[in-house]
Amino acid sequence: MSIERKFAIGVAALCVGSWAAGARTRFLGSRRRMAAFSTMPRADGRVVEVDHRRPPGAEFGVIFFNGLGLPHEQWAWVREHLPGNAACVGYNRPGHGLSSPLPGATLEEQFRIVDELRERYLDGLPLVLAGHSIGGYLAAAYAASRRDTALSHVVMVDPTIISDLRANLGRLPDRWTRQRLLMECLWAATGLNILRPMTPVRELYAEEIKESLTAYHAMPRVWATAYGEYMAARVYPPVEKLGVPLHVVTALKGTRSAVRHRRSQERMLELSDLSWHHVRGDADHMGVVAEETHAKALAELIVPGSTA
Repeated sequence: MSIERKFAIGVAALCVGSWAAGARTRFLGSRRRMAAFSTMPRADGRVVEVDHRRPPGAEFGVIFFNGLGLPHEQWAWVREHLPGNAACVGYNRPGHGLSSPLPGATLEEQFRIVDELRERYLDGLPLVLAGHSIGGYLAAAYAASRRDTALSHVVMVDPTIISDLRANLGRLPDRWTRQRLLMECLWAATGLNILRPMTPVRELYAEEIKESLTAYHAMPRVWATAYGEYMAARVYPPVEKLGVPLHVVTALKGTRSAVRHRRSQERMLELSDLSWHHVRGDADHMGVVAEETHAKALAELIVPGSTA
């Protein structure tokens, strides 16, 4: 057999094997997700995937806003270190996990989902909003749009700065992000992302969470939805002034310019008359939530009254 034919057979076997591995991972992951998490029905027939708890005697509630292309499991370590009097709601935005797609969802439509989550799971409790990356923006923007006394404070974790996104339109960072999301979609469709080595972020979680993240990222729809969310975020309005205290957590490790990144994040402190900046020089953008030590520190910031 010629070398060319052997090569062609090898490539074909790799393609078939990776596709089969991806299909199996997606199938088993979907079954595990349906067994592990519930869904909140909406008036229009759509559903939102939720992971919630409200212990007896809960004294405050937390809603977690995920980063781009990440499920609510990213908050597993943070939730683990919250006190027993905390009620929690993690959810997946439309098109992610078990949540029904909502093509072209506006910012206000995203906020209405949060309204429904509050009413159903956290009614009557002081509310803390915690968001990572684009979720940090969404948490603060929601707080600015819902000025009510039930809001306790906001925790923005290495948040996306909308003005920075706009400044980079058409530039290398913008093109690289769009290309990366499209490539992730392609790798998920072919199953190749199952065969590549485990990303460092997944390794930081317990085994059950690692399996869940692997299956989640094997879904092409996740990356297609994330691409749509990124494109929508580029034209989101800047966050308006908040009427509640604000914690901004900035991760510097791995940034191309730590000084520039820190200064950009510091601008968020102007959103509130009562704000604190927590700089994590030994954490990167993903590890600031995924690494247990940093997650524990985030949990301390979430507890009402903390200035840690």
